[in-house]
Amino acid sequence: MKLFKKPHSKGHRFHIRSIGGQIFTLIMVITVSSVLILGITYFYLAGNIIKDNLSAVLTEVVKGNVLELENLLDSALKNSLRIANDPKFQAVLRKEIPDDISEIYSQELELDNQLSYIQNYVDDIFGFYIIGANGLQFKSNFSSPIYQDWKDFTWYRHIIYSSNPIWFAPHNGSFTVNTIGQPLITLGLRIVDKSTGAILGVILTDIEVETIRKMISQGLGDSGHLSLIGNVGHEEITHSGVNSISTDKSLTESIPIKYTGWRLDGYIHPSTIQASVFTMFKPIFILILLIAVIDFIAALSFVSRTISPLRDLAGLMKIVQSGNFNVNMDIQTDDEIGMLSSSFNVMVAKIHTLMKDLYEEHEKLHISEMKTLEAQINPHFLYNTLESIIWLARAGQNDDVVRLVFSLTNLLRIGLSRGRTLVTIEEEIEHIRNYLVIQETRFEDEFESVISIPETIVKNKTLKLILQPLVENAIYHGIMQADEKGKITISADCTANDIYFRIRDTGPGISPEEVEQLNGYLSEMKEANVGIGLRSVNERIKLYFGPEYGVEFKSAPGEGTEVAVHIPRI
Repeated sequence: MKLFKKPHSKGHRFHIRSIGGQIFTLIMVITVSSVLILGITYFYLAGNIIKDNLSAVLTEVVKGNVLELENLLDSALKNSLRIANDPKFQAVLRKEIPDDISEIYSQELELDNQLSYIQNYVDDIFGFYIIGANGLQFKSNFSSPIYQDWKDFTWYRHIIYSSNPIWFAPHNGSFTVNTIGQPLITLGLRIVDKSTGAILGVILTDIEVETIRKMISQGLGDSGHLSLIGNVGHEEITHSGVNSISTDKSLTESIPIKYTGWRLDGYIHPSTIQASVFTMFKPIFILILLIAVIDFIAALSFVSRTISPLRDLAGLMKIVQSGNFNVNMDIQTDDEIGMLSSSFNVMVAKIHTLMKDLYEEHEKLHISEMKTLEAQINPHFLYNTLESIIWLARAGQNDDVVRLVFSLTNLLRIGLSRGRTLVTIEEEIEHIRNYLVIQETRFEDEFESVISIPETIVKNKTLKLILQPLVENAIYHGIMQADEKGKITISADCTANDIYFRIRDTGPGISPEEVEQLNGYLSEMKEANVGIGLRSVNERIKLYFGPEYGVEFKSAPGEGTEVAVHIPRI
């Protein structure tokens, strides 16, 4: 007898019963340590440094824009005061409106030109407008004036009654001339007679909101935006970029603007921090790579030692597949591999005994023949299953390894059934579940299965191992022949005296002629090319329960195949 033995290492050996537990513990320790080290180092240091730097940049940008805005507003105010105190304008506004139209036109032309001359030397001013208390109006641009009794307007009274300059929030179009309706900010200032203190009218200075928006659009680019906020209701006057208010208060800066009571708010977008953090990823990546190499070497060594017994078991399965059952697996551990090795030894010994019995009792009663047939196990299936376990272990799919080992162990345990011929339907279905777990793992994404068995029959008896060959037949001759992902449905229904199992696949199906021929062979128990497993199931049912029971096929091209198993209800 060939015996595989592994040398015992000296010293203390630490055992974790579950292979999955061993690999999970190792990977979790390494992974958690790596995440903690990298997370704390990267996000704490890099994040805080970048936030501090961006906050300092934001402050300087907001200060620069505030200074530029204040220069613009200061220029508007100074030029408005200059015009309001100009002796020529004051002299015209003191007098009554001339009766001579030509004189009125001459005054308007002269003073309009003077306002236009001033505007040409002042950047970013849209227009100057004078409304005299005596009814005269002057303007600095070519817009046509609107003639109204301005005393009835709220904005006019507001300016007249205020000794301070008034800044009006954005409004569409000028107050006193016809424009295209663009948003404007207006400075209102009353004109006071320098000699008598009487109010001679008001001067209005318009600035386009677009001018201010372009001004504050410089500095932050796509990394953030600026918002000009008014003093009434804190409404937004204008903004730069995409107006997405940041919720991170450490990335905001707010500075008030002289003259107006307004303020300029600056924001840095959170995505800017993320982008900056990613640019510092290179040293972190090197650290991750170093840890990954360490993890890889440790995992490779550990997995290699773990799957070594599986390689030995696969080698023995090749020997069994060739027909030599004089083998035995040396059991060194008490984990799942040890359980599998023990089940393998029991299985091989049982197969060897049953093969001897089959040879010695070939001419005995059909019942004895039936018992030997039901105990046959396919070594090729076990070899493929073990190969799958080895590859899953190599790929690090540890949960799948554990699930497959448990399923194979249960498959072998239920298949042996302590020599019993009849088992409960519940046990037979459990056997099928374990078989499908193995096959669905081997043929990943090739098919899915559904089992629907009434609770009323699960305690009834059936011959063991009658469904597995039929499910296997559905996989290899049905599902595997289709171009798309298939489905196998295992169901059952019953009457007072009978039970019908139905195994249906979504394969390509077979022709009515082939179905008729196949059912004929099964009914007459003829030797034909219908598969050993399928013929064995049909013969066992008929020999044990009677000729009225057995297996029947239903199929049609393109509609899949259904196999019905008819047994008595016992």
